[in-house]
Amino acid sequence: MDKLKVLIVASEVVPFAKTGGLADVIGSLPQELRKQGIDARVVMPYYQSISNEVEHNAKWFDTYVVSLGWRNQEANVFLREGEVPTYFIKNYEYFNRGGLYGYDDDNERFAFFSKAVLDMLPRIDFIPDIIHCNDWQTGPICLLLKDTYRHNPIYQGIKTVFTIHNIQYQGVFGRDSLEMLEISDGYFHPEAIEHYGAVNYMKAGITYADIITTVSPSYSKEIQTKEYGYGLDGILRKRGNEIYGIINGIDEEKYNPSTDPHLYANYSVDNLAGKKENKRRFQEDFGLEQGDKMVIAIITRLAIQKGLDLFHHTIDYKWIMDKIMEMDVQFVVLGTGEPEYENMFKHLAYRYPGRVSANITFNEQLSHRIYAASDVFLMPSMFEPCGLGQLMAMKYGSVPVVRKTGGLKDTVIHYNEIEKTGTGFEFEDYSGYWLYNKINEAYRYYTEKPEHFEQIRSNAMKSEFGWSKSASKYIELYEMLKK
Repeated sequence: MDKLKVLIVASEVVPFAKTGGLADVIGSLPQELRKQGIDARVVMPYYQSISNEVEHNAKWFDTYVVSLGWRNQEANVFLREGEVPTYFIKNYEYFNRGGLYGYDDDNERFAFFSKAVLDMLPRIDFIPDIIHCNDWQTGPICLLLKDTYRHNPIYQGIKTVFTIHNIQYQGVFGRDSLEMLEISDGYFHPEAIEHYGAVNYMKAGITYADIITTVSPSYSKEIQTKEYGYGLDGILRKRGNEIYGIINGIDEEKYNPSTDPHLYANYSVDNLAGKKENKRRFQEDFGLEQGDKMVIAIITRLAIQKGLDLFHHTIDYKWIMDKIMEMDVQFVVLGTGEPEYENMFKHLAYRYPGRVSANITFNEQLSHRIYAASDVFLMPSMFEPCGLGQLMAMKYGSVPVVRKTGGLKDTVIHYNEIEKTGTGFEFEDYSGYWLYNKINEAYRYYTEKPEHFEQIRSNAMKSEFGWSKSASKYIELYEMLKK
């Protein structure tokens, strides 16, 4: 029996290009699919930021012309062999830029990418059973297969899976996108890809994919509500029986405190001496007061989605952050984003010298060291499709305090003192009061019931968040479509 062939299409993939969690997922999932017997391959744009070494060590397949209505553009396809075969589509005009997204012609750039992916298939001698598309940048592929390419025998057996990683970002563009995609005005309709007078690439994926997935079971339900659907809840409810939530995993070899080369000292759930050493060394290097203080960490994109506006709420006429700092704790932040929140944490470090470390940057090694040095990890997100930070934190014994939403709800279990079960602390209402309340609860366990805090830490570190189970669920869906 031939292996099931799956082409995973994404706009970013670790280790080649990354702006967020999508890249981490596509960097890990195909590896596990291949371990489980699937011929999984990946295709992505060849960005300016990708090392020239990639092209020098890749096989050139072909150069061909992609038609975009009134203009033609050249595509070059390269294959990088390795653990996961990865194809790169190169076009100097569209992808040789400083960033990945955020350009006025993003509709044209990803119309080109979508068509170039489909035009590539007969040239690389790989006709997949499934094309697995991810987020708005790849949504047009699902539509094009049902329209432009449906009469070509090469494409007739291909099925599509469309994964929504974050429905907030939809790829909303002008009507001229129809011309770039070379599809008729008949698609500019609410039942197709028109959305409030615009063309919506995310909606193209949702409407025309054979199956839709999201990155956690709870998020798959939340996006079908007005509160979380960002205007697409209606079409999602219509397709509700074809939406599946599959939790993301993490690379448990990479995020393993017993072998992690980035740490000051390695440790395990059975020997936590190294965790104490990580805290001591981190305090020393980053100007924090020495001692057994509860260290609270935030590692995130600094944006309102991450719940950071909750720190502006008040209790007893005091900012939530000031109330938190009334406890004998230390606070560490790592991330960049909206200036309002960058400045908030810089000001906090100024107000509480020796107790707050604000690192307005991103550094992979530093993120690992913060996971290892911290006792509590905050994710008070307004919404969170899956979240990876809480999974990584738990592997390093940093107890999560999270809002009960999306993937956070699915992966963190509130501690039950009687049964000694649970991996962290949750709150449901989106309010600074409940954020403070749960941090305070964690602090009381840390200071007054340390044996229970260590139980929570142990439970968290023993949790399994590898890709094996999730990959198996994707394979079930692929096989269901193939029948």
